[in-house]
Amino acid sequence: MVRFLYAVVSRLSLPIFFCYLLSRGIKEKAYRERKRERFGFVPTEIRIGSLWFHTVSAGEAIAAIPIIEAILQSRPTEHVLATTTTPTGYEAIKKRLGSRVDLCYVPYDVPSCVNRFLTKTQPKALFLMETELWPNLVNRTARRDTPVFLLNARLSDKSTSGYARLRDLTELMLQNIRMVASQYLDTAERFQTLGLSKERVVVTGNVKFDLNDQNASLPDDLNELKRLQDSGTRIWIAGSTHHPEEEVVLEAHRSVLDQSPNTKLILVPRHVKRVQEILTLCDSRGLRACLLNDFDHHSDVIVVDRMGVLFPLYQCASVAFVGGSLQQTGGHNPIEPAFFGLPILMGPNRHNFAEVCARFADRDCLFLVNNADEISSKVLYFLQDSDARARCYDGARTVVQENQGALKRICTLVNSWLD
Repeated sequence: MVRFLYAVVSRLSLPIFFCYLLSRGIKEKAYRERKRERFGFVPTEIRIGSLWFHTVSAGEAIAAIPIIEAILQSRPTEHVLATTTTPTGYEAIKKRLGSRVDLCYVPYDVPSCVNRFLTKTQPKALFLMETELWPNLVNRTARRDTPVFLLNARLSDKSTSGYARLRDLTELMLQNIRMVASQYLDTAERFQTLGLSKERVVVTGNVKFDLNDQNASLPDDLNELKRLQDSGTRIWIAGSTHHPEEEVVLEAHRSVLDQSPNTKLILVPRHVKRVQEILTLCDSRGLRACLLNDFDHHSDVIVVDRMGVLFPLYQCASVAFVGGSLQQTGGHNPIEPAFFGLPILMGPNRHNFAEVCARFADRDCLFLVNNADEISSKVLYFLQDSDARARCYDGARTVVQENQGALKRICTLVNSWLD
């Protein structure tokens, strides 16, 4: 019954998707571009018979890029098609891989759109990243004898419950996935409770731990921030924040300034389009703010108006708050600030990275904060206590180093599956 209802609803949803694109495009120019691709109309330059990698947004795209690079190196005669759902994911792949891959938006999970896309592209294999599971996309790809794999898979308790309520639909979809490379054992077990056989899931670790110094390199025009920190200015950073987290973070920064006037906050909203809104918030709280691209030494808050620089910016700070954790998003990636050994502050909502957060918390380098007072208290503590920062550095770096190696394991599996 659930399968039948999904088939009907997905077919009737085309006008809704079209209206959504029009509405989203009014606010964000990127959603006005390449709209036809989302309905399965593939650009003429897309080659047929590629290895297809699909990601959602920037986070999954960044995790997929080193896998794609390794596959291109080990299989130089193969072509790769990368698809994303969001403009941020699209730009992340375009910036790093350029003309080495074909790139377009994934079609909506509507049978006619998916069929149109598959007829044009005829992929050799589909590699999905993390939890990007869409029934029509998976089932209709597998129906064409194209193997479907899930890489760097994660599945929270909340998502498992959701899939379990649609068990009829979920079981068919999982039957059509050839193999799953799971981040951790808990995710592997959750997939098994949903009907995936034990033989078709392998625990590989989380590829997001496989960061390297090349990706961490700070753009030349941002070295001034690093020099500012080295000269004694105290800096903390709030990364990937959502509404209304900025209000909490700015309130915390006002308290920090009361006790430590020579302190700056680097504020990195998850969505760049919100920078003007955040500048207004700063002004209403009496905080001097500037944009990263128009840096002013006299500012209290530096609002980042550029994509793709959050990871290297972490090295310019002494403490990090990771956003998406004070509201229901589920938290963003704590591995990036940990790469630089920063004390990490997060709210209680961390289900997107529950296993990762637990590993850092066990090493006393990730701390729970619930409100502005707790954030300011922790920020001041770590800014003023170099020994505490050093302990966090040792713990965070140890966790990162202990969990590296997933990239090599996943690439070995992918090559074996293709062989």
